[in-house]
Amino acid sequence: MLLKKLALGVSTLLLAGVTHAAPINYWVDNGFSQIGDDEGVAGNGFVNPGWGGQDFDAEYMFYKIEGNQLHIGLQTGFDVSTGQINHGGKDYYAGDLALSFDGDTSNYEYAIDFGLFTQGYTGGPIDAGSGTGIDAAGLYSVSSWNNDIYFDQSAPFAMDAGTLEANLLSSATGLSGESYYQTASFDLSLLGLSGDIELDSHWTMSCGNDYVDGHAEISIPVSEPATLPLFAFGAMLMLMGQRRRFKA
Repeated sequence: MLLKKLALGVSTLLLAGVTHAAPINYWVDNGFSQIGDDEGVAGNGFVNPGWGGQDFDAEYMFYKIEGNQLHIGLQTGFDVSTGQINHGGKDYYAGDLALSFDGDTSNYEYAIDFGLFTQGYTGGPIDAGSGTGIDAAGLYSVSSWNNDIYFDQSAPFAMDAGTLEANLLSSATGLSGESYYQTASFDLSLLGLSGDIELDSHWTMSCGNDYVDGHAEISIPVSEPATLPLFAFGAMLMLMGQRRRFKA
């Protein structure tokens, strides 16, 4: 009985020590909707599955649809503006933002690369062939992920090989309080996507101390044929036919 009371007391203390960063005003001010929420930081700095406190807290994921344009937003205690922090004398790096549109999170088929230097937990620079650890910012179809992170369950981490599919239409980054934010947008129609689809998103850093997932069911406008030009062309043909009959 005493052991049960002690266990309950410890659990209560741990729960009481959990702090949650609130979504920053940027998201509401710019019309984003929340699609992912992490569990916060425990009193001992545990962020799940690792430790490190606010520096490694992956906090929220957001999105916004404007026509065919998809905006994705990330909020985290990790510095995603520069993509790098030094903690305890070791450098850690931000990963790419993984995306999937087929409802299968076992294999994220796309990545948003923000154009920042990326390096794994134990290895060297990670890129899609440049050899510098930096790829051009954009949306890539991914053929291989690099998961050189300490906690495997936080994968995928960063694109190792892929093809640029779309340039970013917009991007923004900054710091609000103790939380950094990063956004990017691209044209979904370039991927041949339309109608109702499932959006899954994922992000982590080079240690994998924490990660955040997002999910939403979104609707993309279906591209319709250019009916007005077709109607005008048909009317012109009818008029030409009538003129020929009159001449005859």
